[in-house]
Order: sequence, then structure tokens, then C-alpha cells
Amino acid sequence: MTSLAHAHEAWLLTPAEIAALAQEPIPAIFTSYAILGLAAVVGCVATLVALLVEERLRPHFQPLEPLLQSVAANWGPALLRIPLGVMLVLAGTGGLPRHGTAHWVEPTLLVPDMQLALVPGWDWLAPFQITLGLCLIAGLFTRIAGLVLMALVVLGWSVFGIKFIDYAPHFVAPAIVLTLVGGGVWSVDRLLQATDWCAPPAEVMPVFWRAAQILVGFGFVYLAVAYKLTQPTLLIAILQHGNLPTFGLHYAVIALIMTGVEIICGALLIAGRLVRPVSVVIILAITFLAVTLGETPLFHANLYGMLAMFVIIGTRWRTPQTTIATGKVLA
Repeated sequence: MTSLAHAHEAWLLTPAEIAALAQEPIPAIFTSYAILGLAAVVGCVATLVALLVEERLRPHFQPLEPLLQSVAANWGPALLRIPLGVMLVLAGTGGLPRHGTAHWVEPTLLVPDMQLALVPGWDWLAPFQITLGLCLIAGLFTRIAGLVLMALVVLGWSVFGIKFIDYAPHFVAPAIVLTLVGGGVWSVDRLLQATDWCAPPAEVMPVFWRAAQILVGFGFVYLAVAYKLTQPTLLIAILQHGNLPTFGLHYAVIALIMTGVEIICGALLIAGRLVRPVSVVIILAITFLAVTLGETPLFHANLYGMLAMFVIIGTRWRTPQTTIATGKVLA
């Protein structure tokens, strides 16, 4: 995994910087079994405490469920599809370039470092991606657009190779949810009332909702291990370039804390525990980093929408009898 050197680090560092940093020694804090073991123990204890607190506080939040269900029915799908659609349109027009590339010059597939110019013969994916993004923004055939997005991820894996696995889970998950929920408010689908025919059966919705959580959680764990844990020099360089406040700590310590938080949050999403608070923590973390590093939040528009849905709906997909989670209402 240490030879891949892609993911978020490749958006903010040039290929020359990545190559140079790969030759630098890994900080001792990331090679000491004693320090890593202590960090793991601290993380496990903190997670256990959070799980115990969750059990005690869960009954106190039950009265909020009807309000959250109403928000999910009306605004949840829009919070997911509109930012994701904007992200696709900008990527297809070169509006989300990696560091060192001018805007509106290099169309990419979904993310900044998947440059279509590097794969001759696939430039048609740019207008295709733009069309798909416009459909999501308008809420036109949203469920079908979700299926097409899944196919686009598979195609991207075929075109760009194994390195596309870095991004696949975080795009397949929102594609699954869009297929489940439809367009929501401000959508052509709802205006035309023409989406019931492609709504999935209610009994499969909880299964695919959990699948989306597992995919997002796996994506975070994989990225944390494949890059932050085994290639910390890349993350440290990003923090230094952005002059991230250290609060008196060394950048290596901050990098280790960030790695641990990402692994724990991802593992909890996989387990389906603390889904709402974990999603809030991740939203705050990526927002803080985006502001500090001076990057556009649209780099993570897919995650913002997906995590917002997690905050609204929570761990379990409720049955149609107790919620609005049916194709007819949510479409």
C-alpha cells in the first residue's frame, strides 16, 4: 500500500513532492510499537466510554426522531444529491484540479487526481459526468442517476486501476442512498410524481442503508492505514504547508492523533455504533482542515452529503410504518 501515494494527499501535493517525501524517514512515533500500542489502548478506552454514554443517552433523544424523520423526508435527499451533483459538474469541467494544475484546464473523473488527459480515449467521460451531475442537481431520475454513478465508479476503477479504490467506497455509498431515497425536495422527480415505478422494495432498504455505512467506514479506515499510518510524511507535509495550528504539539503527534480518530470513526461506522456523533465529528474535522489548508469544501461534497444523511437518519433505517422511508414519500 505504501507505493500507491494517492488519495487526499495527492490533491494537495505535487507528484515531485510526493516522490521526495516517500524517501524521507518515517517519524519515530509511527515506528515505535510502544507508542502505537499506548495510542491504541487510549483509543479503545475512549471508544468504550463513548459507547457506554451512548447507551445511557439514547432514550433521551427518542423524542427527536419524528422531527428527524420529517427532515429526512424533505431535505435529506437534496442535501446529498445537490452538492454531489455540483462536484461532478466541476470535476468534469476541470473546476476541481489538484495542486499545481490550473482551473478549467484538466477535466477529472470524480476527484482531482484522476485526470482524464492521462487516459487517452476516455475524454468522453467528462461530458457524461457533467450530464450526470446536472441530473442530480435537478433531481431528474435520481434513483437511476444513483445506479449510473455506481457504474461510473466501477468504470473508473477499470480505467485508472487499483488506485481508484481510494475513492470508490465514498462514491458508491451515496449512490446507494440516492437509489433508495430518490430526489426529495426541489427535484423534478417529486414535481412530476414519476419515481414510484423504480422505488426499491421496502424490505431491502435497511440492508443497503447498513451497506452504505460500512462502505463509508471502510473508506476512512483504509485511507487512514494506507496513507496516514504508513506514509505519515505526506500528511505532515500537508499540515506544514497549511501552517496548521499545533497547539504546542509536534506535527507528528498531530498526525498520529488524526490517524487514530479516523480509524476509530471508520470502525464505529462499520459497526453501526455512534453513527450520528461520529458523523458530526468527521464533518467538523474535514471542515476545520479545509478552512485551515485553504482548500475548497467541494473536494469532499460527496462526504458532506453522506454524513449529513447519517446525522439525520442515524444507524437504523426505520420501517415504512414508523417513518417516511418509503419510495412514495421520499421520492
